[in-house]
Amino acid sequence: MKRPPLFYRTVYDEAALDDCFHDLIHAQMPDQDKIEVGCLIQYFMLLKTNGLMELPIDITKHRQGEGPDFTICDGTGLVGAEMTKVTTADYQVWLKRRLNYRPIRDLSAYMEYRPEQRVAALAGLRVLRKNYKIENYYASVPEMSACDLVLEEDGDCSMNTSVLMEKLQHEISKLRVQRYRQISMLSGSVLYYAINTPAAEIIYAPEIRPDWLKPQRNMLLTPPTTAWH
Repeated sequence: MKRPPLFYRTVYDEAALDDCFHDLIHAQMPDQDKIEVGCLIQYFMLLKTNGLMELPIDITKHRQGEGPDFTICDGTGLVGAEMTKVTTADYQVWLKRRLNYRPIRDLSAYMEYRPEQRVAALAGLRVLRKNYKIENYYASVPEMSACDLVLEEDGDCSMNTSVLMEKLQHEISKLRVQRYRQISMLSGSVLYYAINTPAAEIIYAPEIRPDWLKPQRNMLLTPPTTAWH
């Protein structure tokens, strides 16, 4: 007998979505599932901010080994959403052996886009490995019409976003089989959305700092006044 999912919620509007995220964060579940929840929330917030997600939807958090991490049901049908880390230790070891990767020790090496090459290679391998697991997701949730993959990278402030998107597209295009409807990657506050489709774009998280907290350029340029003469 199949066990109930870890979490299920129908979301009708944006206020309900915020409540859903709050309850997801505080739900009782293993640490690995908590990591996936954090990734989903960041992904969804960026989609919502850019008008790429429509409500209402049903959100289900599945147990490990019983489907993709999440399934989302909207007006177009039921779609899986699998979350996975890119820069795990085992993939770092693999890349070092295959590409003879060495740490960058001087700034001139950045001209060759070494960080972008490294992340793109890791992402390509991760997608390749995940391709073999997608049949398990469909077996567990046969009513799914498609499944999306969201990669999560720890973030590297030195990376050029345009270059990284180009290299990600190149690495993923080399895979003989594309098993996921959309492949996206979260890196820091940037979402590389739908990398493997014509709808690919780079989405940046909105600026959340209030105006009064931002540095005022005219104040910085104004010379100090002398109070005593």
